[in-house]
Amino acid sequence: MERANQKHILVLITNPFAIINVIHSGLLAALEEHYRISIMSDLLTTADIERFNRHFRLNMNLLPLPVPTVSKPLKWLRSIQMLLFGHYFNLETIRIKLMERSLIAHRLFCISQRSLTLTFLSGSLLSFIRNWLIRRTTLPRVGTLVAEYHFQAVISTSPLDLRENTVTNSLQAHGIPCISIIISWDNLTSKGVINAKSDMVLVWNKQIAFEYDRFYTTLGDRTLIRIAGVPRFDTYFREVSYRSQRSVDISAIGLPTRVILFATGATKHHSCQNYIIHDLLDYAEKHADIVILVRCHPGDDPRRYDHFRDIENVRFFQPFGHHKNQIPPTDFLEILYSQLASCAVCVQVASTMLLDALACNKPSISIAYDAHTGVHYARSVKRFYDYSHQQLLPDHLKAQTVYHRRELFEKLDEISLGHNVRGNLRNVVKPAIHQATPDAVQITTQCIREWLG
Repeated sequence: MERANQKHILVLITNPFAIINVIHSGLLAALEEHYRISIMSDLLTTADIERFNRHFRLNMNLLPLPVPTVSKPLKWLRSIQMLLFGHYFNLETIRIKLMERSLIAHRLFCISQRSLTLTFLSGSLLSFIRNWLIRRTTLPRVGTLVAEYHFQAVISTSPLDLRENTVTNSLQAHGIPCISIIISWDNLTSKGVINAKSDMVLVWNKQIAFEYDRFYTTLGDRTLIRIAGVPRFDTYFREVSYRSQRSVDISAIGLPTRVILFATGATKHHSCQNYIIHDLLDYAEKHADIVILVRCHPGDDPRRYDHFRDIENVRFFQPFGHHKNQIPPTDFLEILYSQLASCAVCVQVASTMLLDALACNKPSISIAYDAHTGVHYARSVKRFYDYSHQQLLPDHLKAQTVYHRRELFEKLDEISLGHNVRGNLRNVVKPAIHQATPDAVQITTQCIREWLG
């Protein structure tokens, strides 16, 4: 039962992965012990909220107000801002992404970085555009409508989204403070600029805290930064006995089996990953006990793998469909945990699944070779491993990157013999996820409670 003196908090949700991070993880359940929670979302419907309320035993309320839209000119301006951001702070991720679009533009970008004058000008223009965007997205009408619900704070779960910035800026103009949650390890160096001045920001680890301080102190912010870990990773450190009926039944093939879990990446980054499945099948030809479980990225289209359907030792799993903005099912984290727990090794392409696997104490192999030789770097999978956040990985994890299918086979052999598995992989990944215990939800809740008073 709600207490009459509970403070009212607005949570913004505009990203499917934010749903996993704050609802599926149990974070909102923990916050609801102390606060009333309302949701503003362009993804969730009243039916979705009711379903989540039943499953997770919540009492969320969907705010009957639309998330503000952003005009195309503002989107274009934000793209220019992202280039200036990468130029001024010398971010490898932004440089590589520019190379993907235009080799000429990339060359000019690199040449201009040699000039201290141009670097200074890019920083000045970056700051000017950010301040202008903050003013432009501070809408009195939005602020007045939302403020009528008497919120004590607003939590932005995707603060690099200009739509969420519009809501937080409008509410801050009415004296309502903002808490931002950085939901992934690559966001600060790959998604551009946060065009809102958060009062408190919650990050995964020390490195992200350092990045935020470096970027936004330079831009004039004075934000309270707290390291809280990864709420959704708490699932990996609990004893989970639940098994969803949607889980892939590996045992039906016959025992004993060793599962190779291949997690596909987003097709907009890596358009064809069939060759990795072919290579894993070639390896499995000499190992009769191997089953290959292909876990499709939510943005992947499973129909691209139809020609593998009749192969006995291959299974496919689609987490929640490839349609844009589809809602993750209530058992998303349980299924992911079950699949990682049952596998012998996780094979992935420069994705967060590397961290997921290690958090489950499972070895992971990173694919850094293409289907064919001679692919230009701007189109090669190798470029992903030069992104800013990937460079911060410890040498032991970089050593699990393979640059040829021969190296993939060698790594798989090492793992099968136990030569490639350190005692506790959770200790290896701990600097990236802050803790190897199910405490991120508790820490995040505590940070919010202490800050709100």
